[in-house]
Amino acid sequence: MERKTFKTKANGIDFYCEMQGCGPKVVLIPDGWNDCGTYEKLSEYLCDEFTVLTFDMRGGTRSMDNNPQKVTSKLLADDVAAIMKALDFAPASVYGCSSGGQAALALGKYYPVLIRNIIVHEAALQKDSPIQNTGFELYKNWATFSEYCVGVEPKYIALVANADKYMALDEECRKRVRQNAAFWSKWYLGSVDLDSYTAEDFAKMPPVSFTVGTWSPSWLVWANIETAKRGACDLTWINSSHLPNISCPQEYAIYLKQAIKKYM
Repeated sequence: MERKTFKTKANGIDFYCEMQGCGPKVVLIPDGWNDCGTYEKLSEYLCDEFTVLTFDMRGGTRSMDNNPQKVTSKLLADDVAAIMKALDFAPASVYGCSSGGQAALALGKYYPVLIRNIIVHEAALQKDSPIQNTGFELYKNWATFSEYCVGVEPKYIALVANADKYMALDEECRKRVRQNAAFWSKWYLGSVDLDSYTAEDFAKMPPVSFTVGTWSPSWLVWANIETAKRGACDLTWINSSHLPNISCPQEYAIYLKQAIKKYM
């Protein structure tokens, strides 16, 4: 199905956006790679039943931020809400992974009227980790994987768990992801991942569902399991890495369709 690409001015940023399909609205919020090109396969598997909107996050090479500031989940929620309002794209089901999961949860907290339901895969919930600063230490020590990785950077293997899946991404997409890394490290890391969500927060949100991957770092899985318990949210294990949109897009699309239809 034809994919439309366009720019939308929202919250001070010219956001690069993609939209395809027809039917109920679905928003896919990118993870810390800040590039919606990694959602290409997932979007294709969803667009036969839904209108799918995704975009590059602020600071991505196609959504440049000329006046950068430390990025919080609230700022990302403001961005996504502004995009949805500009495009009259509500109510919608919203999916987010990692820092995009933080954005999805913040969107539910601050803009519940825009959302039908929320699906989160392993939100970057550093404060809910059982061991303080575990995620930050992992990020600082990617290089220790180097001797085991051939032809691809170790941090991408750690997040995808399969070099072939990563290398199957479009070359231009992989180039943008590499370029985005420096911006994310400077302006996102240590601020976007610090929010935690209470039972009272969840009580005011639309329905929230969590997924966690069987191949993912245990601290990240634990943080999301504990958060889902706190909110009395559904939680599903997926045979996936931290980025199911890359490691198993077709299988994850099947799960997403079920989770979305549950609240239609």
